[in-house]
Parts: sequence; C-alpha cells; structure tokens
Amino acid sequence: MVQCLSLKDGFESHVYVQTALVNMYAECGFVGDARKVFDEMPVRNSVTWNALISGFVKWGDVKVARAVFDAVPKKNVISWTGIIDGYTRMGRFNEALLFRDMVVVEGIKPSEVTLLAIYLAIWNVRCLECCQMIHTYGEKSGINVFDIRVMNSLVDAYAKICYAWDGMAKEASDSYKMMMDAGVEPNSVTFFSMLNACSHGGLVDEGLEFLGKMVDEFGIQPDIKHYGCLIDMLGREGRLEEAEKIALEIPNTMSNVVIWRTLLGACSFHDNADMGERVMKKTMEMEKKYGGDYVLLSNILAGMGRYVDSEVVRRVMDEQNAPKAPASRP
Repeated sequence: MVQCLSLKDGFESHVYVQTALVNMYAECGFVGDARKVFDEMPVRNSVTWNALISGFVKWGDVKVARAVFDAVPKKNVISWTGIIDGYTRMGRFNEALLFRDMVVVEGIKPSEVTLLAIYLAIWNVRCLECCQMIHTYGEKSGINVFDIRVMNSLVDAYAKICYAWDGMAKEASDSYKMMMDAGVEPNSVTFFSMLNACSHGGLVDEGLEFLGKMVDEFGIQPDIKHYGCLIDMLGREGRLEEAEKIALEIPNTMSNVVIWRTLLGACSFHDNADMGERVMKKTMEMEKKYGGDYVLLSNILAGMGRYVDSEVVRRVMDEQNAPKAPASRP
C-alpha cells in the first residue's frame, strides 16, 4: 500500500523515500520485498545499502547479508558493524573477526557499537591477540575512556580468555586500572568480570580486594553471581573455610543450591570430608534428591579412607532413587 502510494505520487525515483521503503520492509521481515525495491532503485546511497544488510542480518540470512556487504561500493562503519553483528548473532565468531580488515585494509574507524560486537566474538574464540589489538585501538581512540560498556566488555573478554590462557587476569586488572584512571566509574558487571578473572587466574587476594572496593568505595552490593565467583575462587585455591563463611553469610533470599554445590565440588577436590558433610546437609535442605551430591560426598569419604561411610552414602543415594541430574529450576 505504502509503495503504491509512493509510485502514484511520483516518488519512485526519490532515494530517501525508496530507502525508507527498503528499511520498512526489512524491519518487518519482508526481506524479499525489500530486495525488490532495492534492485529497482536507479540511485542508492549508503543508508540504502546498510538498511538491506541490517534487514538480512536481523532475520538470520547472514550469507545474503555478506553478499550485499561485498557489493557495497563504499563501505562505512555502519556497513562493517552490521556484518560483524550478523556473524556474532549467528554464532559464526571466527568470521566476525574483521577488525584488521576494517581498520588496516579499509581505513574505517570502528565505533563503540563495533567494538561491543567484536568483543562478543573475541571471547568466544579466546583470541588473545585480537583482544589486545582492540584494547590498544580503544585506548588510542579514546573509546575506552568514555564508554563503560566497552570497558566492561574488555574486562569481560580478558576474564573469559582466562579459561584457556594462564596469566590473563593481569590484563583484566590493568584494564580496570585504566578505567579508574580515566574517571569511568565501574558497575556490578565490571566487578563480576574482575572476580571471574581473578578466580581463573588464581589471584584470590586481589579478588577479595576488588570485592571490598565494590562494596566500600562504590556502594555496590554483591548479587548471587558475585558470590558464586567468590566461592569458586576461594574453593579453587583450597581456602575452604573462607568460602564456607561467605556462603553462610549470603542472605537467604538470595542463596541457592548452586552456591553450595560449587563448595561441595571444592571439598571433593581438596579431600575435605568434614566440611563436605556439612555442605551436603545444606544442599539437602534445598534439594533433597540429586545423585551428584551423594556421589561427590561418597568420593570425598573414599578419598579419606572412610570406605564404610562412603558405601553408606551410596546406599542412601540408591534408597532415595536420587537422579543423576539436578531438578530443573523455574
């Protein structure tokens, strides 16, 4: 209907009107109609091309979006950001790593939106070199200074790369210091990423220090994700008493069985049967029948040479008909 009116009123060759039609069709999912209008346009501008790319990306056809992108006569930051976002949305993270082509080959300056899309790809492929490259770009361009979303993504990327690389917690910590030097105030996401980095980098004292700063300097109260990182961090390093103390201090309205299972796993790893029994009781209070909890406690007892007790736990598990997977939670 709108297209008919535009043709009737003589706007069929008006680039702005036709571009609006392309965008409308694309946004509503009529990408075939958007492409038809696009193909019939005698003149197109960068907005027209980007509208079509965004439409195909939004509706999951990244292959066609890439074909349109490759045909763009003069690509700009929106074109590049659109195709990068398309690849990340579809989980094709290696193909989303177009930063070098964009900046070095084409000379296009990424925006903060571009960096946010690329960081998602970076931590999924654990590309340390890419992270460091974009970190440097963000610092030189000033984007790191004024956009806390970019800084949070940078810290989070380093934190997640810690799973696959040793020593990356230092880079995450350096990013935090740079954020503070620039006067950008961290938020709860920043501190969650920092605790995650410290946990996987073995920097327990530094992690506890970040928690103190979060509460005392910025007035941010920990949520269950922060507590989970703390329990995991302390448990990995065998500081089980501290982990148990923190778990007991979590408000009842917030605490969940996952926290206690994390601690139970640490008890198993470090062969602490006494604490394992206490923690097992807590998990039983929250969720009575999960076979994995019994198995962990049984393994702890067996590891300590308490074979009779280990067998008793296994027998109780069988009597309870405890499932191997935890109950699904709403």
